[in-house]
Amino acid sequence: MGYHFIERTAVPAWGPQQGEPLVAAGTVAGAMDASFSNTSTLEIFRLPASDDTAGALAAAGQAEAAARFQRLAWSAHGAQALGVLAGGLENGDVTFWDPQAILDGGKDAVLHTSSAHTGAVCGLEFNPQQPGLMASGATNGEVFVWDIVSEYKSHAAGARSSRMENVTDLAWNNQVQHILVTASNSGALVVWDLRQHREIMALNSAGNAIGTARGGASAVAWNPASATQLVSAS
Repeated sequence: MGYHFIERTAVPAWGPQQGEPLVAAGTVAGAMDASFSNTSTLEIFRLPASDDTAGALAAAGQAEAAARFQRLAWSAHGAQALGVLAGGLENGDVTFWDPQAILDGGKDAVLHTSSAHTGAVCGLEFNPQQPGLMASGATNGEVFVWDIVSEYKSHAAGARSSRMENVTDLAWNNQVQHILVTASNSGALVVWDLRQHREIMALNSAGNAIGTARGGASAVAWNPASATQLVSAS
């Protein structure tokens, strides 16, 4: 069995295509690498077809980013051959890249960049049932939904929730495509109905009443087999 690794301090994302296995890696925010560089790079790595080899992988392509990454997601949707890569950056930007253009040398790889968020984008995920839709969450309880088919237009998930401060993570429901949950540093988990464009439920990650959480929620995920169960971590 081969053992391969990527020598980067980075946020990873698997390529969604069924053929050649690809992994994207964006320089992670809040960490210093061995070179002490303050630059940010988005790289794509090809995994070897043979399991008999081992060692560090070299990047097959790279592109520069305006800031370091908090989140990275890859959708098969879009007109591009390898779909679309989206990054949530520490400066509040949400940037979309063409993965094929990165592999071809990085020129004209950026498809769209938005500064709609006012702070670090710590929640980012494509809808598993509608891969042309993506949600992002950031500071000040900001939650946006993006349509990569309609020229990357975005709109708020609803009025800002008084339960949340900074969004730390988010997840689409795996069975009900218009339901989204966001986690925050206040400890609140807010469930959104995007058809109604509003918050429909707020839970506390500590299992207590809202406002009594001891700490924030850092991660949240739906049960793939149940539309009504989710798990959070602090």
